[in-house]
Amino acid sequence: MTIQELSQLFCLEELINRQKEMVDRLRESADVKSPSFSDMPKAPGAHDRIGDVVPDIADLCAEMQETLAEYTAARERILRYINRIPNARIKLIMILRFVDRLPWESVADQVGGGETGGSARMAVVRYLERENSYAADS
Repeated sequence: MTIQELSQLFCLEELINRQKEMVDRLRESADVKSPSFSDMPKAPGAHDRIGDVVPDIADLCAEMQETLAEYTAARERILRYINRIPNARIKLIMILRFVDRLPWESVADQVGGGETGGSARMAVVRYLERENSYAADS
């Protein structure tokens, strides 16, 4: 596993948040303030804002569901990997950083023991380098 693979949850969560914002904006753009009941003919060029936006909302919601499924699968894969780590300190650091998505300094504060954000990060990098070199040798 690499830092990029472990960091995938950050990107997927950000993508989900952006998709939610886009759906909210589309819903707001289709918001009709009050119904208009009139026998008067419609103005040329008038259109149904709700009807125009509903397919876009449906498509975006479907994309968001796919992203959520990808997020769930990635989270499970990352947790399975982390749970196999024998070193409790490294396991804790990885859970705090890559699952709970805390900044490195917050991770260091929670781990304690004089840990800094940089030393926590380097501990993970060294662990992954060792693991990946063992996998390459096999």
